[in-house]
Amino acid sequence: MKKSLFLILMAMLLIFSVSATGQQETPKNIVRVADQVPNLITPGVWDGQTFSMNCTIYEYLVELDPETNEVIPCLAKDWSTTDGKVWTLKLQEGVKFHDGSDFTSEDVKFTIERTQDPDLGHLQKADFQIVESIETPDDYTVVLTLKEVRPTFIYLFLAYNMMMLSSDYDYASLGESQPMGTGAFKMAELRPKESALLVKNEEYWVAGLPKADELRIYFVPDIDASMNMLEAGKVDIAPFATVIHKDRLEAAGFEVISPYQEHRFVALAADREPFNDNRVRQAMKYCMDPEVLAAACQGELGVDIFYNESPILNNQSQYYDIPFRGQDIEKAKELLAEAGYPNGLSVELYYGSDHPFGKELTQTIKELAAPAGFDVQLKGYSRDVYLSQYWMNAPMLLTGWGGRPDPSMLLMLAYHSEGPWNESHINEPRVDELIGKILAEVDDTVRQGYYDELAKVFYDRGTILNIQVPYYVALRKEVKDYSQPMTFVTRYKETYISE
Repeated sequence: MKKSLFLILMAMLLIFSVSATGQQETPKNIVRVADQVPNLITPGVWDGQTFSMNCTIYEYLVELDPETNEVIPCLAKDWSTTDGKVWTLKLQEGVKFHDGSDFTSEDVKFTIERTQDPDLGHLQKADFQIVESIETPDDYTVVLTLKEVRPTFIYLFLAYNMMMLSSDYDYASLGESQPMGTGAFKMAELRPKESALLVKNEEYWVAGLPKADELRIYFVPDIDASMNMLEAGKVDIAPFATVIHKDRLEAAGFEVISPYQEHRFVALAADREPFNDNRVRQAMKYCMDPEVLAAACQGELGVDIFYNESPILNNQSQYYDIPFRGQDIEKAKELLAEAGYPNGLSVELYYGSDHPFGKELTQTIKELAAPAGFDVQLKGYSRDVYLSQYWMNAPMLLTGWGGRPDPSMLLMLAYHSEGPWNESHINEPRVDELIGKILAEVDDTVRQGYYDELAKVFYDRGTILNIQVPYYVALRKEVKDYSQPMTFVTRYKETYISE
């Protein structure tokens, strides 16, 4: 009897053990990413190095379809306007923040009003100054009245600092250490400058998402190191690959995709010597050879590398095609002599040394400009150092910019005299005027006319060279459903690993 009882107990223990072991061995679906080192992560002021992390914790009213680049619903399920001045937003119901509170119209109102906080320095402050009033007739309706007609107003909610926030959460105190939104993943552990562990939001409002259980992000200051981590099997996804990486990784069996083109702007600071003189800016432009710049990026001009002197991507409908001015070294010398530099001059060019195409382009610019008398001193720093110490504060710099689905989003941000990221310090009244007209015009044909004139102003008095390069992301073959629309907001909620 005792022996039988013992055998029964042992059998039960074995069954329990097998069951428990089976539960323990159920593998988690974990997506690992090597990404840039973020500086600030607080909503409203966070920089472009924070995409992978913040865009999974927080969400937007609208987002872009990664296939068509059309605006589609997110936290706003519908929006409408009859005159471009009064906008009505209908919100998703049943959405909760990570702390369990409901997402309502009051949170949208709070998020928009927060852009005008004088103590915050919100990067979308200038954009949302157009809002005259915000009404919340019920928990899921927001009515926005603007000071003037703005037919593209809905695009402003795609700006990556316009994620929706809880009106009851203290982001001023907790935004850097305990980010909290409505997104598909919650912050579980944050090690500043090192890594972040995000876990599945079990209460996420979209059924079946996220597909992964964990998202592990490693902050890596060097792109080569990111690619090495991918090759060593330490991560699954590595953004910002270059052409050099692409060939090697594809040969090794990795997938390298290019979701879109992005800018490499060479900004010539219009408010400081020597580029405060338009003749010096023109001289630099006459030194450029787009074919040589494309070759430096190991690409082909007009195929995967593009060049112009305006802020608009060549493949956007608003682009106005002005023929290349052509390299003319003698003309460049004449302009420098007229500007008071008959024997040439020295200028420092700052850039992120670990940013894709940074070294290749700056070295080529240095070589192209030398025959005219420019002694270009290259100042390369890691991205985090460059962005925190030198960007926006140098006479000449090279910066990477993602594209925008509507160019007006970039114009107000970087080329209006009051733009928060006006890195070339341009202050041209006609440029400001044209940007205002572009933002307010309802008629597409008239609006295009303003874009055309803007391109001509930039050609004559502009402060940039615009070299457009492919944005590459390297992936393990096991990564499924990865997509990244033009706004840089990676849809990790849909991404998973299939072993």
